[in-house]
Amino acid sequence: MRTTEELEETLASFPQRSPNPEELARLWHFLNTMKAAGVATTRGYDLPLPDTLGRARLETRRRST
Repeated sequence: MRTTEELEETLASFPQRSPNPEELARLWHFLNTMKAAGVATTRGYDLPLPDTLGRARLETRRRST
């Protein structure tokens, strides 16, 4: 099975809506309140870009040959 087909099947089986939208809204409000109070923070994207990964691998491969 191709990866795209597996992903499409997984997405099709995933519920499109939250089973409890009120709870989701409550949690979202709580998170925003904690962020405003400085208690909660969210991490930014800190993974290297794919180009960076590819470049390092290519340089390693060039050195070994």
